[in-house]
Amino acid sequence: MNYVNTVTVSGLIHHLNQKKEHKYFPFSIRHENIWTDGTTRKDFLNARAFPEDVQEKLKSLDENTPILVKGVLRSSKGSGELYLAVLEAEVLNDSGSLVNTVTLSGDVHVIKAQNEGETGTGKYTRFAVRQEDPERGRDFIVVRVYDKDNENMREVLATKNDNDPVKVEGTLRSSRGSGVNYVRCVKIE
Repeated sequence: MNYVNTVTVSGLIHHLNQKKEHKYFPFSIRHENIWTDGTTRKDFLNARAFPEDVQEKLKSLDENTPILVKGVLRSSKGSGELYLAVLEAEVLNDSGSLVNTVTLSGDVHVIKAQNEGETGTGKYTRFAVRQEDPERGRDFIVVRVYDKDNENMREVLATKNDNDPVKVEGTLRSSRGSGVNYVRCVKIE
């Protein structure tokens, strides 16, 4: 099956301390936007650059350089943590126009433990989009559907069972408490 998995995010590059050598360049993207209460929300989005030319470009940038990256979401084989596998990167002239879009398709994976939660932004239901790749294996991409965003999305999600096909559109976010990355759903089919 051909799955959709596209992500485009802009923000400021945040270099991470590397404790060991990797075949990728780990970094995060600081994505800031004005929240509903007028405060600035800062998301630190975990990213890894795999293509060597992209790695070299990102390594050479100063901290807080505005960038736009494109890639796919993956879950770490060891921890299951969600990260953005960056395939393309470009330097922006300024960080004024923010971009944060995610489009995914795959199969519903019902999360049995702690499938509901609540944060400062409201109550949510959590599930994963499962994608199978013969070379890579499985990815479980965690999605949150917030109550206040759209009641219709919760109704659509309620009709889905494990292994049902699903398409999700949203934004990439990081939890304020744990820093764990997830997709905040804005549309579900």
